[in-house]
Amino acid sequence: MAVSGNIFIIHGNDEFLVDEAARHVLQETCPNAEATNCLTTIAGDVGNSEEVEAAMKELMVSIQSFSMFGDQNVTWLRRAQFLPGGKLFKSEAVKTCVERLQETLAAGLGPEQILVISSDKIDSRSRFLKALKGKASFQEHSRSKKRKEAAQQDRDLLAGLMQERGMSAAGMVMETLLAKVGEDHRLLRMEIEKLDVYLGERREVTGDDVDLMVSSSREVPAYEFCGAVAARDLGKAFVLLHRLEAQKASPIGIMAQLMNQFREMAVYRSAIQAGMARLDRRGYFESLNWTDETGQAMAMECLGGRMPAPFRQSLLAGQSMKFSVAELDRLLRMVAEAYHSQFRSSLPSFLQIELLVIRMLSAPSTRRSA
Repeated sequence: MAVSGNIFIIHGNDEFLVDEAARHVLQETCPNAEATNCLTTIAGDVGNSEEVEAAMKELMVSIQSFSMFGDQNVTWLRRAQFLPGGKLFKSEAVKTCVERLQETLAAGLGPEQILVISSDKIDSRSRFLKALKGKASFQEHSRSKKRKEAAQQDRDLLAGLMQERGMSAAGMVMETLLAKVGEDHRLLRMEIEKLDVYLGERREVTGDDVDLMVSSSREVPAYEFCGAVAARDLGKAFVLLHRLEAQKASPIGIMAQLMNQFREMAVYRSAIQAGMARLDRRGYFESLNWTDETGQAMAMECLGGRMPAPFRQSLLAGQSMKFSVAELDRLLRMVAEAYHSQFRSSLPSFLQIELLVIRMLSAPSTRRSA
């Protein structure tokens, strides 16, 4: 990406990508700045207003000074947490410092000055951004709050990191790697670098490589465990359950989510068998469509008066087709009984869940076509 100007503001909630973009700008505008001692880096990840004032004083001195070692004077305010929207933009002292910086930058810097600011996501409504429009170059690097979009961003970054090193992997291997690392992009880069060294001349990453070399750091949400149970995947369910235990997740919360999931599955499976709803395939996905308004109203009443999102309905309806209606009824009773046992039994809570999952999945499926 080509860069121009001499004031660069790079912000967003993805610290790794913000840092990478800032380094790219520095490399493009002044590739030898660090080697020639023309670069001043100022830490912006400070802890209180006094430290903000000290960092701002250092910054103001730097952007108003001349370099003794070259034609350019380069300043990088790194990981600033006190600009509008940051966690330290609260006290009047901090706001005064930011206003002073805003006025200085709005007036423009000398042609020999280059300033790069990398920070947390800046409030788009702030006077700071509006005052610098046309004076500075802006980049935002944020992870989407929408789960599907965020997952695709993770995949794209992983593909890019592997392509940089000439590495390749099957889609399932990449998904497994992402599942172990999670959304920490800095950690993802570290794991890819570790795999790169481990592979040597070999460039294809296998599932065994990921199992051996990639550390599990991602916190497992309880719904993934419940999904593994619903998919009849005993091995995956046990792996996820053990990780939940290591995370000190609430066993009562896990049981409640498992009970809610199988209750919903039972409702959708019964509606499909009764002809009140049907599953239609659209490409790679299945969609639950209600064909009877009375049936949909009855389902809503069974689920507490509120229907889940269409995507969740379709997902759980698809999972429900692995079971017969009678089987789902039996399993739901089994989960409800185990939930109440959490309060009465002297057995360790997670051991109770393990025994429940074995009982639920040990019997062969008696699924019947709808």
